[in-house]
Amino acid sequence: MPDEIYDYWMVVAKDLAVRFNIDQFDTSSAMWSWDNFSEDIQSLRSRLGLGDMNAEILGLRLDFETGEVYDVLVDKPSHSSRLIPYLFYYSKAKDEGISGEWVKFNTLRGSWACRYSFDEEDVGKLITVFNENQDAMFAAIEKLGGKRVDFGNAAFEVSFLPYVKVLLIFEEADEEFPADVRLLYDSNSVFYLPHELLGTISWFLAERVMKAI
Repeated sequence: MPDEIYDYWMVVAKDLAVRFNIDQFDTSSAMWSWDNFSEDIQSLRSRLGLGDMNAEILGLRLDFETGEVYDVLVDKPSHSSRLIPYLFYYSKAKDEGISGEWVKFNTLRGSWACRYSFDEEDVGKLITVFNENQDAMFAAIEKLGGKRVDFGNAAFEVSFLPYVKVLLIFEEADEEFPADVRLLYDSNSVFYLPHELLGTISWFLAERVMKAI
C-alpha cells in the first residue's frame, strides 16, 4: 500500500529542486535563506495556528516582516537559517488537524523510508540532567512552552509548531531499569513536516532544553 503522505512530501521536495535547478535540495543546503523563501514563509501569517507577526520554534522567534530571528532564551538575535526549512515545509502542509494519538517515530506513516533521521540518543542526553536535577529540567521544558500531562513519572506536551506536537515522557530509575526519556509524536505530524525534518526534532529539542537550563 503506497504511503500517500510520504509521496506528497517527495513531490514538494522535487518541485523545490526544480525551482532552484539542482538535483537535490537537502536540509543542510546553504540555499535555505530568508531571501529565497520569504514569500513561502510569509504565507503562514494567521494560518496553521500561527499569528500575523511571527513564528516561534522552541523559543526562536522569526519576524514575518523582516525574517530576523530572536532567541528569547538568551535575549539576543540569532540566525534564521535553521528555521527556514521547517517553516517552508510547514507552509506546504496538508491541514489534517491534531490526532491526539501519540506514536513512536518509526510508526509514523511513511517513516519506513526515513528511519535513519531519528536518533533516540539525542533526547537520551537529557537523562543525566533528569537524574541530577529534575526541577531544573522541568522548568527548562516549561520555558519552551511545554505543558505537563499525565504520562510516566512526568511528561510534557511540546508544540514544536502549532500542529506539530511531541510528547516527552520521563521515567525514573528503579531496581530493574535505569531512568529513561522517550519522545513521541502526534500521529498527524506527518501532514505538517516531512519525515526527515520530524526526525531532527529530537536533537533540536534536546539542544534547546539544555540551553534553557
